[in-house]
This record gives sequence, structure tokens and C-alpha cells, in this order.
Amino acid sequence: MDLHITDGTLRGENPVGRWGDKPVTTAQIKQWLRSRETTSIVVRPVINLADCIPVDSYEIPDRHKHRVRSRRHTCSFPNCTTPAVKCDIDHEIPHAEGGPTCPCNLHPLCRRHHRAKTFSEWRYLSLTPGHFLWTSPHGRLFLVGPGGTRALDPPRSREP
Repeated sequence: MDLHITDGTLRGENPVGRWGDKPVTTAQIKQWLRSRETTSIVVRPVINLADCIPVDSYEIPDRHKHRVRSRRHTCSFPNCTTPAVKCDIDHEIPHAEGGPTCPCNLHPLCRRHHRAKTFSEWRYLSLTPGHFLWTSPHGRLFLVGPGGTRALDPPRSREP
């Protein structure tokens, strides 16, 4: 998992960093840095999550996977909480239909929901970064965003 800090975190200007989706204190970060025997540290450059540079292949490069999983921490399917690091990366517009292999067209879906989208009538549309409109096989609509999932239409009655 990645630790995100700013220049000022270790100087005490910003007392909190982020490890995955959890806040961590400066004291905890300094302790990890001191315990090199049990901690592996890899320094990576800052990633611009809005960057959208396509590649000319179906295969998704690691830099795109990392960007997508940093932008969205869980599966994009309604009410799914599977961590993005355990998810497949899905082309919203299928690559075979001209969908680009770039972060703007890629989203995390756990294997179960990736298969549901690929082999059933579940469909989604990315409205804005991190906000998805899902349509179920029965025509129900679900809005998925950082705050969770909201059904946009009431369930239909089964009574005639």
C-alpha cells in the first residue's frame, strides 16, 4: 500500500499523511522510517490523477493501473466495497469498440462485477471522475460516487 505525504508532513507543517485510505500521524510515519529492518520504502514521483495519456494496446500499463486505483479505492459497482487493489481494471468503452486504454476510460471492477458487466446487461457510464451511473438488467438506475450508492428510481412493485 502507498503512503502519501506532502513536503511539510515530516517538517510538522501538515501533521497527517495517508496510507491507502487511512490517515496516519507524522509520529507513525517517522517510526516507520526509523525501522528500516522491517519496513521497505520505495519513493515514487507524484502522480497526476487527472493525467490522460492513452497507449495503443489493450493491455493496461502498471502506471495506468496505479493511477486508476489511486483515484478510486473500491470497485465501481453499486454497493461493492472490494478494495481497488483486488479489482480488475475495466475499459468503460470496450477496447474492441474503439475505447482507449487511458485512465479516463479505465475503472476498477472486482472480478464478479467485471463479469456481470461483460456477460450480462449491467452497464455503466462515467458521469464525472469518481461518479458512475449504473443501469441494471431490469432498467433500475444507481448512482455510485465517493459517498456510496444511491438508487435513483424506486423499486417497482411485483403486484399487477
